[in-house]
Amino acid sequence: MMEKQLIQDVKELIEYVEKTHRYSMSRIYGAYNQAFGTEETPQACASCLIRKVNALKKWLTEQESLAKAQAETAQTKTAPAKKRKQRTKKSN
Repeated sequence: MMEKQLIQDVKELIEYVEKTHRYSMSRIYGAYNQAFGTEETPQACASCLIRKVNALKKWLTEQESLAKAQAETAQTKTAPAKKRKQRTKKSN
C-alpha cells in the first residue's frame, strides 16, 4: 500500500473512532501493523485498542509534519533565486 493511501486510511479510521466511539479490532491492528511494520495479533481488550489508536494518532501527526517539511523544502529548492543588483563603481 502506498504511503499516501495508508495516511488517508489512518485518518479515516481515527475520524471514525472519534465520531462513533467504536473500535474495529481488525481495522485498528491492520493499520497499526502497516504503519509500524509489525505483525501484532489483534487483541480485543479496550485498553489495547485505545493504545493502538493513540499510537496511530501520533504516527499520523509525525507523517503530516514530515510531509509539510518536505513540501517546504521542495518549494525552497524550486523557487528561483533573486537576482542581485549589479554594483556600480563610484567615481572619485
